[in-house]
Amino acid sequence: MGRLEELEKARAEIKAAGVDIGVVSSVHNLTYVSGIEIPLPFGAGHEMTFAPWLAVIPAAGGDAALIAPPGGFAGLVSGQEASGSDAIANGYHLFSFEGFSATEATDPAGTYVTQIGQALRAAGASGGKGTIGIETRNLPYVAAQAIATALPAWTIVDIEPALIRARWIKTAREIEKLRFAAHVSDVAQSTLGELAKTAGASESAMFAEISQRAFEAANSAIPLAGELVSGKRTCVVLYPNGPHFRMTEPGDGALMDLSGRVDGYWFDCTNTHIIGGVAPTEEQRRYAKASQAACEAGMAALRPGNKASDASKAAIAAFASFGLPNAHYTGHQVGVTVNEHPRLVPYDNSAIEPGMVFSVEPGCYQGMAGDFGARSEKMVLVREDGPEILSTFEWGIA
Repeated sequence: MGRLEELEKARAEIKAAGVDIGVVSSVHNLTYVSGIEIPLPFGAGHEMTFAPWLAVIPAAGGDAALIAPPGGFAGLVSGQEASGSDAIANGYHLFSFEGFSATEATDPAGTYVTQIGQALRAAGASGGKGTIGIETRNLPYVAAQAIATALPAWTIVDIEPALIRARWIKTAREIEKLRFAAHVSDVAQSTLGELAKTAGASESAMFAEISQRAFEAANSAIPLAGELVSGKRTCVVLYPNGPHFRMTEPGDGALMDLSGRVDGYWFDCTNTHIIGGVAPTEEQRRYAKASQAACEAGMAALRPGNKASDASKAAIAAFASFGLPNAHYTGHQVGVTVNEHPRLVPYDNSAIEPGMVFSVEPGCYQGMAGDFGARSEKMVLVREDGPEILSTFEWGIA
């Protein structure tokens, strides 16, 4: 199995940062550099796993090392559990540490520390001096201590900025994953459009149906995050704020900002509807059309040669044409996390480049004195000739 392009991009950025060995520990960056959908830290499986996965990447080249709990390499290595340099996948030597056993005592902590030492040696870090990069926000203390013990003379620095740079432009493989994630989002948002035609259902019942259809589209029970709110709760941003057990009524606004993780990559889209087949009021239409226009203006500005701030300013100008203020930022990139850099704000002058994928999500809300708000969000791929809108669902208010 060949090396992943994403691994090589990360390696290049680590090397450019003056780092000899990079240690990757966050779920999103591990997913990026390994090509494996690293499990989110949730539930009993997380509690019975001593520590998170780690990737140890030598900047100079050669195979990296991947450390995982028991069963973590299922599907990568046929017929065996990885124990070291005898198993290679995706450009990695594979190492496993022990986990909980119901039949015999194990040593998860001891084997985790041992495998960190083995992985460092496999990546070429043993004694001497050098610079090792870690993700300072989330590397477990036990791992940091093991690294410091194994490499006492090495300088430790933060590699998160280098990994952000690596993920900045999506690879062809990532774009296809995000394209499929956008399809799953289309199914979810279209389902809301169907359900919104009839009043009298609870938000929670609607969300259950939306979730089921998203699972079927993804062919998996994927993690979902976000909100489904109706009525007065659409008038302010208290994210996340639903679903609740509130029963919808004719004329209610219904807003769903839904994110989901599909094979390690996220979608993030929002739409606003009127419940019960009722025509929107003049003010509901104004707010809805303002958010749609702002989204479309922001998306149109996502073309090579522009800056992230240009998309923000375009959305702000669209809101102003409706006599409404911009309530929050215009959007963000999306990938192995649901919210990536650069973000579409007036002060971010990052260049827009082909291969970026954004979720554009401007919104406007009447506030606590009102009863309606609208947010409109679609996913967009930046191409050489301009933006390609990956989301195909229709706006909920015509």
